[in-house]
Amino acid sequence: MRELDLAKARICVQDRLNYIGEQVYPSLFDITQVKHSTKEARDYLADEGNTGVSASAILVASPMVKMAANIYIHVNKPKNPTRMFTDKAEAVEWLEQFKK
Repeated sequence: MRELDLAKARICVQDRLNYIGEQVYPSLFDITQVKHSTKEARDYLADEGNTGVSASAILVASPMVKMAANIYIHVNKPKNPTRMFTDKAEAVEWLEQFKK
């Protein structure tokens, strides 16, 4: 996936909600293949797109996506604890504290 727009964001969230049902989980979001996201997609993901998520670890790879993830965290202010990682193992370890 090169660009994450609002329509794709909604599909991703709906697929996740269909899978988890009414449960709430800490979640790892691997956006290493995303090159750009629209403001509408980021706004949606920071608010209603976080339904069912107790904490978010965002996995990034490129410096540009890292910068965009930082902006998302600090400007969009997701409604749950959110951190960015470049190492998947570190992300999973951080998420462990949010398991019930």
